[in-house]
Amino acid sequence: MKAVVIGAGRIGCGLAGQLLRDSGHEVVFVARSPAIAEHFNRVGRYCVRLVGQGETREVMVDGIRAVCAAEIECVTEEIAAADLIITSVGCDNIKNISGLLAAGIERRVKPVNVLAFENSGSIGPSLRGWVGQHLPKDFPLDRHGFAGVLISRAVTQRIGNPGSDEPFIFVGDTYSRFIVDAADLRGTLPHIEGMLVADNYEAWVQKKFAMFSAAHATTAYLGHLKGYRYIHTAIRDPQICAAVLAVIKEGQQGLAARYGKEIAGDDSDCREILERIGNAQLCDHIDRVGREPGRKLKHDDRLVGTGLLAEAAGVEPKNIGLAIAAALFFNKYSDSSAFELHHYVSTQGGVETIHKFCGIDNTSSLGRSATDAWYRLFDGWQHGRVLLDLESMTWN
Repeated sequence: MKAVVIGAGRIGCGLAGQLLRDSGHEVVFVARSPAIAEHFNRVGRYCVRLVGQGETREVMVDGIRAVCAAEIECVTEEIAAADLIITSVGCDNIKNISGLLAAGIERRVKPVNVLAFENSGSIGPSLRGWVGQHLPKDFPLDRHGFAGVLISRAVTQRIGNPGSDEPFIFVGDTYSRFIVDAADLRGTLPHIEGMLVADNYEAWVQKKFAMFSAAHATTAYLGHLKGYRYIHTAIRDPQICAAVLAVIKEGQQGLAARYGKEIAGDDSDCREILERIGNAQLCDHIDRVGREPGRKLKHDDRLVGTGLLAEAAGVEPKNIGLAIAAALFFNKYSDSSAFELHHYVSTQGGVETIHKFCGIDNTSSLGRSATDAWYRLFDGWQHGRVLLDLESMTWN
């Protein structure tokens, strides 16, 4: 079986490509960078370094090749002949590849499934719609599947130089499971290591957002306020660890009320999340985890969405409100999303920013919690000031 992976980045290579090759499938990457495509074709392999608590394992992924995304005809031919198509380009970029996908799908004889490794609940139907815009109105697009995929592995970095003959090294944790939305598939998927096809995909998406993703973002934003550079050092701060655990618990209660205790999990799930965040071997930078705060503050994303889930269960989401407020202070000017957010806070204030970016009213439980936390953080905050005491909410 031949799989085409559009996106030769951390997840495309460090998760999808590795699992496909482990399952015996041919893998062709579509790389945006000509240098990356040339490197893969010259070297023919790369390494995935899997790091866990006291464990390091290296997997060599060989027998790969690549085409450059700018070579439209070549990419179209690969898509037309593929048995499976995977995207891993990021939710903000996936619409931009819909025309390329449409060109290849239009040439196909057999139906195909497109799996979007983008960690988004609604990306499958959205991608189908975008691809359809590039096809004739009478094209039988419904023959093909477009399914969202939820991933577990964090791949934090790529090591290596495209000009070198040494293979790239992708560093990630040891989690291999990925969950595919069964509702949007057509036919049967080939066997792939780590794959779970789920009918209750929405529940799994919400679980990841409400527990791991919310905890990860909270660690980044509180860690930034306290002057840490890396996620694993921030979570070792007792105040941050306590706040992150409380965020997980608030989300867990919301999950239990909406989807049941089986999805919400138990204390072992909480411990596992804290262990994953504290994995020092990933060397995960706070700037990477906290990037694009505007997207992460959306109404249906990891912080606000989790807060609303908890609120609906009758839980006062105080700690999630604190995380939302902390995100407003993520003043990384090289990050366009952070710059826009910070500019809006500077000109309009925190209350209006929370309303605009989060879509919540300050009269709701979540809105009150976020607004109150923002005022307490703002009192005494100055640009670049760190060493916040979370217990007293005062700056040293």
